Amino acid sequence: MEDIKIRLQQLEDRQQVQDVITNYLVAVDDLSSVDEVLDCFTDDAVFDMSGIDYPVLEGIDNLRDFFTNVFSSMTHHAHYATNFKLDQLENDTAACRTHVIGMGITKDGDKVLFYLQYHLRMKRTNSGWKMSNFRGQALMPLDS
Repeated sequence: MEDIKIRLQQLEDRQQVQDVITNYLVAVDDLSSVDEVLDCFTDDAVFDMSGIDYPVLEGIDNLRDFFTNVFSSMTHHAHYATNFKLDQLENDTAACRTHVIGMGITKDGDKVLFYLQYHLRMKRTNSGWKMSNFRGQALMPLDS
């Protein structure tokens, strides 16, 4: 019976980890609530999108500033995640990756298109799983 409980917990954790990615992408695409985006991260999260020439950010306050600027400069966002892979799941930590196609239109009319693999580290917190380390690796050259 204990084995079933462990396996059930692992399945629930896997789904919750994947849901964090979905919640993040939906919130980013809505372009309406920075708080919904930030709710996907730990307070000490590292956000590394240097793979597409964005700065490496540390801490929730820096993420708030970054996403506030992103939301104010964009008119449209669309992100599509595929190829989810759970690389590690142990107790209160997880590591996973997913491929993401992202596109957007700036208020100046510029179009952005990218193909990335997100490498994510997650932590279980009192309010559920959250991203503690987020790194985007370019799979194709940036098209803008």
